[in-house]
Amino acid sequence: MTDAMLISGGTGFLGTALCAELLKMCDGVIFVLVHASSDAEAVHRLREAWQHDGALYAAIGGRVRPVAGDFTQSGLGLDAETADKIRHCVTRVFHVGAEVGFQKREAELMAVNREGTRNMLAFAGTLEGLERFVQVSTAYVAGRRSGVIREDDPVGASFSSLYEKSKAEAEGLVRASGMPFVICRPGMIVGDSRTGWAKNFNTVYYLMRQMLLGRLLALPVKRDQRLNVAPVDYVANAMAKIGLCDAAGGRTFHLTCPTAMQPRAGELADYIRAWAEKNLDVRLPKPIFLPLGAVKRLGLIHNGKAGEKRRTPLSNLLTLTPYFFSDQDFDRTNTDAVAGKYALDWRSYIDALLAFACRANFMRQTGQTVFEQAMVRRASARYPIRFYDVGPDGLRRASGRDVNGRVTAIVNALRSWGIHKGDRVALTGINSVDYLALEQAIGLVGATSVPIYYTTPIPEAELLLAKSGAKWFFVGDKRIMAHIAEMEADVRAVAFSVAQELIKPNVMSWEDFMEGGADPAPVEYPAPEDLATIRYTSGTTGEPKGVMFNFKQLTWMGRVLTGLLTWEDRNRPLRYLSFLPLSHVVEGILASYAPYYVLAPVDYYFLNDFGALTEALPKVRPTIFFSVPRFYEKLWDQIMSNPLGRRWYAMQDGPAKRAAGALLRRVILKKAGLDVCKQLIVGSAPMSEALLMNFRALGVEIHNAYGQTEAPLITINRVGDNVIPTIGTPLPETEITAEPDGELIVKGPQVTLGYYGMQTDTIRDGVLRTGDLGVIHENGHITLMGRKKEMIVTAYGKNISIPKIEELLKSIPGVSEAVLIGEHRPYCTALLWLEGEAADLEAAIEGMNAGLSHPEQIRKYTVIPEPLSIQKGELTPNLKVKRANVEAHFRDEIEGMYR
Repeated sequence: MTDAMLISGGTGFLGTALCAELLKMCDGVIFVLVHASSDAEAVHRLREAWQHDGALYAAIGGRVRPVAGDFTQSGLGLDAETADKIRHCVTRVFHVGAEVGFQKREAELMAVNREGTRNMLAFAGTLEGLERFVQVSTAYVAGRRSGVIREDDPVGASFSSLYEKSKAEAEGLVRASGMPFVICRPGMIVGDSRTGWAKNFNTVYYLMRQMLLGRLLALPVKRDQRLNVAPVDYVANAMAKIGLCDAAGGRTFHLTCPTAMQPRAGELADYIRAWAEKNLDVRLPKPIFLPLGAVKRLGLIHNGKAGEKRRTPLSNLLTLTPYFFSDQDFDRTNTDAVAGKYALDWRSYIDALLAFACRANFMRQTGQTVFEQAMVRRASARYPIRFYDVGPDGLRRASGRDVNGRVTAIVNALRSWGIHKGDRVALTGINSVDYLALEQAIGLVGATSVPIYYTTPIPEAELLLAKSGAKWFFVGDKRIMAHIAEMEADVRAVAFSVAQELIKPNVMSWEDFMEGGADPAPVEYPAPEDLATIRYTSGTTGEPKGVMFNFKQLTWMGRVLTGLLTWEDRNRPLRYLSFLPLSHVVEGILASYAPYYVLAPVDYYFLNDFGALTEALPKVRPTIFFSVPRFYEKLWDQIMSNPLGRRWYAMQDGPAKRAAGALLRRVILKKAGLDVCKQLIVGSAPMSEALLMNFRALGVEIHNAYGQTEAPLITINRVGDNVIPTIGTPLPETEITAEPDGELIVKGPQVTLGYYGMQTDTIRDGVLRTGDLGVIHENGHITLMGRKKEMIVTAYGKNISIPKIEELLKSIPGVSEAVLIGEHRPYCTALLWLEGEAADLEAAIEGMNAGLSHPEQIRKYTVIPEPLSIQKGELTPNLKVKRANVEAHFRDEIEGMYR
């Protein structure tokens, strides 16, 4: 069948599902009217709404033609050329767009639902070959009538809400238009019956969330009250069939679940309680059912007020109450004849609904990039996100709306200087609200961020700027600013944050940058597959490699991290301290973007000075904490330096030791600022099994996590499933296999697109060869067994190339052999063997260190007077060093360098 169609509301919940069904059922072009100021913006908004569905997304620009407009305006706000094109080819109009906010003002509801329908009808009247006008109404235009509601009955005379009234008046306009109309009246629409996908979480979802949070101890309905719910895929499928059926003209259709198949309130509550215990490990109280008629009357009074209602838990409940006292039986004679019998048992899809809603935290699915989601989330007053700079002068607070204002101003400045989608923009700086605002603005204009760690040596920073092709370099760190005159990179440098105190003559001030340029870039919208960021590896395995991620991956990583928290923790106020470098993938992607997918208040702290962590933690008292092993090693040292700690450690297992441990745990964790922390996580380097078990004996669980720059988080040990010493189980949508030699292979949404400007065999088609050896156990947990390549990982999680450093040491005159030490250690040291007249080692190593990053530098060394020996097992027959044997033979010398 070939038809050209015009659809309003295609970015909405039902409109999206309808477009998916129409693409399957017919071959014609679908014009989707999108509320936007340009066709480019319309394309962007449709991509945002449809990126969850591959087939829908692929159709944009092909069979699906987004057009910018607004059905609340005369002529739908279309430009003349587009309007003329539509008039010549469109035969069917589906008016799905509506204002469904029950708590909106009456004037707003009427302007959108009634007057918007009037505009759609007026435009449809100009179409040359109109065959059908499909109006999406609601079953509740029946108003307060009870009993059997026939499909062809007139609308009610009194209503339970102003929304119903506005839709009833819109229906009246359609019936009086003289057009070949069809009216579809759905009931309460829930998520897709197969996947659970939903865009909005209102009506029955509100009650489900309150129940899952343990807040709904009493329900103001009868236990056997029926709930008129139907999955969106069913409603959309029926609507498409009806809209394309020539025999449906002039009729009305109830797209509802038959009364006999509707879930009862008591059945649904029991099912949710059982599901929560099984899937969320949450035991919910059994609600009491109190069918008080007075509550319904209060709801009707509340919904009848003309002004906008303030959204509060009580207001939300009163809004929905009339619908949970309904005793309406919606006839489906017309619907059954055209769309077929309803055959869905609610028990067959409720699991999918609950699982998806919980993964999404019952948060409206915007489908936007993480940067656009952040703007929406930071504007929330009900679940505020507050930001703090933690510096030597105390805390400096910025509200989410304050940050949004700063981000918007920076976006305007970036565009005024001609920075647009795809441009590479480098930045470096200490963790701060300033850094956050700049990085967010870069993402909003669609540019590609290139974060550079602020301790990077100047020659390496210059190399990264050249490799990435960055033309702008924002500097927010005093150290790099102090040496920026040495750089010869072809970039325009701008000072921000603390770097403005040491600004150099060849650097633009922040004030001059914010005043703007004279070459504004057009507004462009990044697609999910566009390159969002390049994160450079440390370069310890050779030249730094630029790891690429697109906007879709950043969104996925932000969303998935919140789902790793327990249900209870992600619905409580969260506090997080950001102290690891924001240039790193863990801190700069996972931790930075996750708060925007939490539907709870969030306090996000930036530690301006990494060295002040010990002082900052008791001030912040985070509820979730991630760090490298070295932090926990120091914490254990503090425990063992405490007399109570030493006494507890020496005690025999039993009640006395457990009592002493409980006291010690409270004292130590409170002093460390971790006493209210719900989850302690360690990553970036392996942590010893013995230390993990020591903390467990004290009653402190530390959860191993595993990832790489190329895939920031791959596995993690969850709360309640912390298996020591494994690195946990894979993230959702992540597959891990092991090669015959034990190398772990990862496939998942978090795997990098590849290296910028480099070809590699380790990353291909979303599959990463990790270079790590491991064992995958039957329970899904994974144990790491080491690296295939020669590398060490310090206690701070820094990867250091053994060959790189050892070759530099051996290039010092007089040094014949060198063995680098530093695995799981706080810094690097070296064992050296000399031959002949040696140079001034102190000066030579100091000079070598000047060209290395801080983690790579040799802090101490020991000269071994006796030569390495094949006979002693220190060398292979072809004179390669046997590292394990050497470290064992010179254990005392090594330990001496770390005392």
